[in-house]
Amino acid sequence: MYKLAKKVNPFMIILLALGAFVTGTAEFVVSGILEIISFDLNVSISSAGQLVAVYSLSYAIGALVLVLLTAKYERKKVLLYAIFTFILGNLIAVFSYNYILLMLSRVIMGMSGGLYIVVATNYAAQIATAEKRGSAMATVITGFTVSLVLGVPIGTFLAAHLNWRFIFLIIAFVTIILFLLLHKLLPRIKGNDPVPFKQQIQIIKDKRVITVLTTTIFWILGYTMVFAYISPLLSNSAGFSIEMTSIALFVLGTFAFIGSRFGGYTVDKWGPNRTISISLFVHAVALLVFTFTQYSVIGVFITLAVWGAATWTTTPAKQFYLISLKPQSSETVLSFNTALMNIGMMLGSALGGIIIQYTNILNLSWIGSLFVILALVFIKYSFHLNESDSRNIEMRRQTSQKKDI
Repeated sequence: MYKLAKKVNPFMIILLALGAFVTGTAEFVVSGILEIISFDLNVSISSAGQLVAVYSLSYAIGALVLVLLTAKYERKKVLLYAIFTFILGNLIAVFSYNYILLMLSRVIMGMSGGLYIVVATNYAAQIATAEKRGSAMATVITGFTVSLVLGVPIGTFLAAHLNWRFIFLIIAFVTIILFLLLHKLLPRIKGNDPVPFKQQIQIIKDKRVITVLTTTIFWILGYTMVFAYISPLLSNSAGFSIEMTSIALFVLGTFAFIGSRFGGYTVDKWGPNRTISISLFVHAVALLVFTFTQYSVIGVFITLAVWGAATWTTTPAKQFYLISLKPQSSETVLSFNTALMNIGMMLGSALGGIIIQYTNILNLSWIGSLFVILALVFIKYSFHLNESDSRNIEMRRQTSQKKDI
């Protein structure tokens, strides 16, 4: 599976991470400028929030359906076509002067972004040395979380002083540079033989895999329910201005970056079980505590720091664990994971919108915590199943050896 590069310029991994950065910025920046878009396009906050949900659904389709449809094609070409389409989606957003056109741009960006992130993450694993695969995957994911550190708060700040459409013009410009660099420098990887539908079903029929994928849905649902509406939430609870919200998002993103790097380090050193369990527990506690700290400026910053670090520590460890379950079908399981992650984002955005519409926006964090607790329950069950399978395999091996003797 990983026969490719023994010595690859780390700059290649950074370029792949840059692609994750621009797709992450395009996805998450809307959360920081939700009120501005709502006012400009004359739609409600809950309607504007569905721009996050639609992007996530489209991302899921790209990560699952498009990955499977393009599996047999040379991976560099697939990666470049995905980036080119993503650029077009951003340019459409620049000229979106009504809600429907902006929604269309989100669909195009989401589908191409979903295809890109799965191929890029697996690309990083293939071109890295054996002992650095966890870190290589974490670096690509770090690009995604750096969008929270830089892309989202900077985009939010710019939207306060310029037209919000300029954000997507800047994203398009950066992505064009990325396209040219990848076209020139990225090594080629052959496509895979198409995975038959029956084999795909066999992969997800594995109870260990199903429980991890269920964990993914509940984990990101709890996170997105709060994050998608972070701007109006902080405005209502702590009286944050758009500038203060951009600072809060910078704090969240900085610690998300730290978490993703820490997750890559700990999964290589401690293994996925311990890393995932601790990070999910801290994530759930942080959201629960946020219910009480969201009224204080200091409380908001401290809680966002812990929340961001815990949430994104989970990501590289969970992807590493999935690949360890199905090493011969790594891209397929990653595509399922990415697809369901974005379905979870869609559900979180949609459910958050319903909560805002019918109850109080201040309820979002404690409800989100309940979903993260469910994620912890499911991943613990997956670990139990995996350990049982490992013991059974070892017992059969020992029995077979005794018979041979």
